[in-house]
Amino acid sequence: MHGSFVVSLALAISLAGCAMHGPARPQPQADDASGAVAANFWYAPGRAVICGTSAIIAASVMTMTLGQAYDSASELMHGGCSGPWTVNDQDVRSTVP
Repeated sequence: MHGSFVVSLALAISLAGCAMHGPARPQPQADDASGAVAANFWYAPGRAVICGTSAIIAASVMTMTLGQAYDSASELMHGGCSGPWTVNDQDVRSTVP
């Protein structure tokens, strides 16, 4: 009888502790900033390689077609070189559901 009372009391206390937690609120975390720094370690140089490669390909296309494929070369450059070149903590935070 005494053992079941102790178990019941322990369960009641643990459930009361769970009921006191409020809903999770999104807030900036320090790991978002460190995650952005770690992502930039690979992201920015990777963007530079892609942009440089697309510039070489676009120049080759323009040379081979004597400038007639300007639209295609422009699309290559726009796809490889436009957009943000770094990741910030807001980008890391917004990817988490």
